[in-house]
Amino acid sequence: PPPGADVFDETHEELARLLANCAVPPIERARLQRLAVTDAHTGTFNQGYLAPRLGEELERARRTGAPLSLLMMDLDHFKRVNDTHGHAVGDAVLRAFADGVRETVRPYDVLVRRGGEEFVLIMPGTEPDEASNVAERIRAHTEASPAHVDGTGALAYTVSIGVSCWDGAEDGATLERRADEAMYEGKRRGRNAVVRSPFG
Repeated sequence: PPPGADVFDETHEELARLLANCAVPPIERARLQRLAVTDAHTGTFNQGYLAPRLGEELERARRTGAPLSLLMMDLDHFKRVNDTHGHAVGDAVLRAFADGVRETVRPYDVLVRRGGEEFVLIMPGTEPDEASNVAERIRAHTEASPAHVDGTGALAYTVSIGVSCWDGAEDGATLERRADEAMYEGKRRGRNAVVRSPFG
């Protein structure tokens, strides 16, 4: 039969309160740690998280021999969005882009807002061709998915993406720089483009 209403006495209640009080500090600490590395506008990781996490992934790749790829993504002509519609609309576009990327990639890929309209995607275990294919999917999805912003309607925008793949020896800053250079080559080619670094 089910227990009655008076199964627990004051001792049980006191024990439950003590356990709850012990659980709250670690939960709150974990919440604050998460906030410290999260970008408030997009819910992605922030720039302070990029170097240490990339270092961890490079160390794992060295240990296991697995490939590692990086995408550098920059929204095209984003200044026009802010200048024309204001920063609130710009923030909504950034959120829409981040959400679109998360829908396109794997749960364990790491999306970081590097600053402004620039994002980095760390892709563990990803070969060059696969990384380029993912970059193209993100580019196409962005072009085909205008941001729907209250009071503004559908706002079309595009992204330029640079792809670099770890060469087995370089450090995180070099891998990031190659992705950055490839992305700027995409800008020079007319934007809304995917360019892969020749070294990966």
